[in-house]
Amino acid sequence: MPGLTHTVMAQFPENSFIFKEMLDRSRMKKSLLPILILSSLIPFTALYAQNFLNVLNVRYYLQPGVSMQDSGSLGGFQEFRIETALPYETEKGNTFGLKPQYKQIHLQSDDSSREDLKLYTLKMPVFAFVKWNNKWSTYLEISPKLNSDMKDVEANHYQIGALNVNYLKWKEDFYWQFGFVYNQDTYGPFFMPLLGVDWKMDDRNYLSILFPAYGIYERRLSEKLYAGFEIELSGETFRLGGSGYENSYISQLGEKKLTFLTEPHLFLDYYMSQHWVLFAKPGFRLFQKYEHYTDEAGYGNPGETYKRITDSPYLEGRVKNTFYFECGLAMRFRYDEETAE
Repeated sequence: MPGLTHTVMAQFPENSFIFKEMLDRSRMKKSLLPILILSSLIPFTALYAQNFLNVLNVRYYLQPGVSMQDSGSLGGFQEFRIETALPYETEKGNTFGLKPQYKQIHLQSDDSSREDLKLYTLKMPVFAFVKWNNKWSTYLEISPKLNSDMKDVEANHYQIGALNVNYLKWKEDFYWQFGFVYNQDTYGPFFMPLLGVDWKMDDRNYLSILFPAYGIYERRLSEKLYAGFEIELSGETFRLGGSGYENSYISQLGEKKLTFLTEPHLFLDYYMSQHWVLFAKPGFRLFQKYEHYTDEAGYGNPGETYKRITDSPYLEGRVKNTFYFECGLAMRFRYDEETAE
């Protein structure tokens, strides 16, 4: 979704409940965050509303048998992400920091007349979590990023976005959350309001919803196994410097900018040790697209706002709805374990 990474799911603070628990519960140890702060070589990730905090998150996506909607020319698809962050906690309990992130996408072409499409994201969000009182707290993130094919990079390859989520404690372990996501995109500004809940139901069950972009239900099966269901919406645009067209870009959002990549999936987390986790996420990718557009004045029909390039040198278009499998490794700290201690 056009926000910070356009992927709203890649923007929502995975540490929302962690921050609230750290700052809100006197019975919880305060050792976790200072340890992360002092260990400057160890970054941590904070991306979605979750029941844990990832110190490091490495993710790889597999889409077996994937093909384009209008042809069978897609030979393969690869996506890889690394997500980290560097926090600093003040004496008043507020937290500030950076969240360096990297992503690469590779569409391999089986068509000799089309080139492979390679896209990259480099991002350096600055974030703040401020606790106003016992009921209200705020998460704010400003995110400069480079979305590009990394060829002849110019000023318009850079974007900037913002995310705001406010939390209202309604009762113990239950929070209302609301805010917005904004991005200055290749085609102009994008704004979306957000509304949801963050709820630790009991010692085994957790639910978080931030409508319309993200939702998760997690259940603890044993000390080492956690499972659940997650749904995420995403979508980005990437400027192209080597396409031969002036001001052209790849869009995952469609002509109306309202059809987002949707990923409903199950997940299974296996704790190899207290903090090292292997995870797997089987699911479906729906409405996936990589369409080539241009802002070039002389291209397309007069008055046409979004001009789709019909003779793109790259493999581009809509990908058929397909099964996908995400796997990865995380260094993770669960807030409920810290509370139990």
